[in-house]
Amino acid sequence: MVRKPAKMYRNVAKKAYTRREYMGGVPGSKIVQFEMGNLSQEFPTEVDLIVEEACQVRHSSLEACRISINRRLLKDVGRSNFHFKVRVFPHHVLRENKQATGAGADRVSEGMRLAFGKAVGTAARVVPGQKLMTVYSTAQYLEKIKEAMRNGAHKLPSPAHLNVSTIKVSGRIVAAPKLVGEKVVAAPVVAEETATEAAAEPAKGGKEAKGAAPAKGGKEAAAPAAKGGKEAAPAKADDKKGGAHAKGGKK
Repeated sequence: MVRKPAKMYRNVAKKAYTRREYMGGVPGSKIVQFEMGNLSQEFPTEVDLIVEEACQVRHSSLEACRISINRRLLKDVGRSNFHFKVRVFPHHVLRENKQATGAGADRVSEGMRLAFGKAVGTAARVVPGQKLMTVYSTAQYLEKIKEAMRNGAHKLPSPAHLNVSTIKVSGRIVAAPKLVGEKVVAAPVVAEETATEAAAEPAKGGKEAKGAAPAKGGKEAAAPAAKGGKEAAPAKADDKKGGAHAKGGKK
């Protein structure tokens, strides 16, 4: 089957066809990734690729544009100096009434007019002034970024222009999603443990001192009492003996 030209799917017509649960055999999107470059840092300069006409951009066109821009950015700017983002997704499913090709195909292909067709690909529907792709970087690489995005815009079915703006950043490095836990949790945990240990040591010392003094004092107080009791017993016996002598003398 010969692929039909892209201009057949450029115009926006009828309702969008997006309910994939009711259709089978929809070709997968060719877009490999939607965010590239340095994802863990904030950049103050934003360059947007904006379309000027309402149209349908096929997934193959979006991927061609993405590859073109990304390659030039990697070569001229460097992976750690930019954040490149694709801002649309090909939701709309394209349908085509397939026809035979070759000698005498015009007679074989004749069939029902305006047939529903079969899914052959996907496209993103865009409106005038919509941001299609964005690159975040610093002002020193601005000219190279603009040149890369102008080159990638030739892959799109609509004329486009660039918009440069400045973003207010916090001045901090934002951790990548998989490193967020390590960066956020590591420092506070150490501080908490140190504070807890420091608070626990005085409390422990105070508890020992407080508990030891009464215990020691109690034992010391108990010992003399017991000792005094033992010493008092002979004295009582002596008194009893003396009484007996006194009684005998009286007799």
